[in-house]
Amino acid sequence: MAAAIHRNRNERPFIIVRTLVPQKETAEPKPSVLAGVTFYHWLVVLIASCGWLFDCMDQRLFTVSKESALKELLGNDAAAQAALSTYLNYAVAAMMVGWGAGGLLFGMLSDKWGRVKTMVATLLVYSGFTGLSGLAHTWFEFTCYRFLVGLGVGGMFGAATTLVAESVPGGFRAVALGALQALSATGNMTGTLISLKIQPGAEGIPFFDWLPVGHSGWRLLFFVGILPALLVVPIVFLLKEPEKWRAAKAAAAAGKGPGKIGSPLELLRHPRWRKNTLVGLGLGVAGMVGLWGIGFFSPELVTSALRNTPVQVTDLKAPAALVTALRDAPTPAAAHIQGRLSPTVASQLAAIRDPNTLPAGFPPILVDELNRLTQGASLYDAGAFQAVTLKKNTANLLAQVAHSPRPGDLVFLNRQLLEQALPGTLAPIQNYIDGVRSRGLLLQDVGSLLGMIAFTFVASRLSRRAAFFGAFVLCLATTAYVFTSLKTETDAYWMLPMMGFAQLAVFAGYSIYFPELYPTRLRGTGVGFCYNVVRFLTVPFNLLMGLLSAWLSFRTAAVILSSIYVLGLVALIWAPETKGQPLPED
Repeated sequence: MAAAIHRNRNERPFIIVRTLVPQKETAEPKPSVLAGVTFYHWLVVLIASCGWLFDCMDQRLFTVSKESALKELLGNDAAAQAALSTYLNYAVAAMMVGWGAGGLLFGMLSDKWGRVKTMVATLLVYSGFTGLSGLAHTWFEFTCYRFLVGLGVGGMFGAATTLVAESVPGGFRAVALGALQALSATGNMTGTLISLKIQPGAEGIPFFDWLPVGHSGWRLLFFVGILPALLVVPIVFLLKEPEKWRAAKAAAAAGKGPGKIGSPLELLRHPRWRKNTLVGLGLGVAGMVGLWGIGFFSPELVTSALRNTPVQVTDLKAPAALVTALRDAPTPAAAHIQGRLSPTVASQLAAIRDPNTLPAGFPPILVDELNRLTQGASLYDAGAFQAVTLKKNTANLLAQVAHSPRPGDLVFLNRQLLEQALPGTLAPIQNYIDGVRSRGLLLQDVGSLLGMIAFTFVASRLSRRAAFFGAFVLCLATTAYVFTSLKTETDAYWMLPMMGFAQLAVFAGYSIYFPELYPTRLRGTGVGFCYNVVRFLTVPFNLLMGLLSAWLSFRTAAVILSSIYVLGLVALIWAPETKGQPLPED
């Protein structure tokens, strides 16, 4: 109830009593995530995602090819072959340094030139130098190309994410940026599928029917990496610079802006941006070291697990031809292998009249004998193998074993010598390993896609900090477990997806969270700084991985380095929550 006193000029005052009825409040419906999203917004997300997708495809081509490439480029330098893991880490470290430099350089250019122009430049850099990597003739040349590829790779992420963040409506931003990062897994899968068709360890593959010159598989894979340059056409003709960037650029040109555009020093001068930058660095280092210092060595993990896989009955590609070669010894190399057979097996071979109708129990006996040979002393004899042109990797492994053998090297070498002394009769062990590596990586990519989708869902529904916390805990547990326990082909098919789910989930967080930490005038620089400059900090860990692998073991080194994920958990203590907040401004 409420009372009001009214007074007219010539009358007594009177009182009007009103009864106030409380109004029932009605909650406004929550706007849809897609509210205000237009066809152009979808176009921006699609094209920007493709830029990052093909970037990740080229990264994956490097991941699956680096071991085969360096084994060939190091040649018959036995000492270098023995230190292969060191050269692998040099190549990865060079790419990380380039990635960091490119992230900083193109991040600043993104704020000064514009997001679209920077995407074009980075795309041409990473695709062009990926193709040139296939022309390398020395390990140093290859490593230099990887540095230059890193420049473009580092610049693309910052340009693409800031373009999307500033172009789409706020309610759609987390979903759009999460989708951009999730689709990167499609790029990884594309690279892996290509490696199933063109195996990196293969030799003498013709480029085209009209160019029958043989190439190593890893070279052809890098040539495929040139194709993403075609994306320049839709970027140039269909995309435009965001209005927020244009306004910030105009304000800076008129001297009305709060500070310089694209200045790295501005990230550290203002207390708010300095705190956000340090948080971003902590989150970024944890994920980058975990993925590029450990996780993307999963192909080498598979190799270490499978290189000494025993010969199986299913590996006898041509049993009749194998029996004939061992019985009749048509070449000096076959005669040498024949001379190493046990008397029992040699007599059984001599008793076989028709190799096409072998006794039912003989193939397993023959397989056991071949395994005895591979696990014994070296099968190489210079005179016997004089007429055999050994494959490059076999010749390099032979030199390395003679110089400084590592555990398992001799078994791996003997298996390859058997295959080449008795050509066409045994399934190549390297093809088997390459196949498992590619299929395992493909499943790792599927896990990565699911992990990034899960992170996006948790970040959108709960909070950014909760999503990061869960992802880092999973990273720590799964990485240590996989590098300790992966021993068989079956292990690769279920363990690698689990590790991919955890390790790549945090990268969806980077694409969502980093653009939300900075104002428009510093957004490209800030994202590039947090996502890419941490690559510089990753390099010492790559080198440390190589040193620890030499002192301890590859697996033990990976488990020790997986503790880096604790840094990400610590950084979350100071991380601001940005869910439901507009993009910050000065």
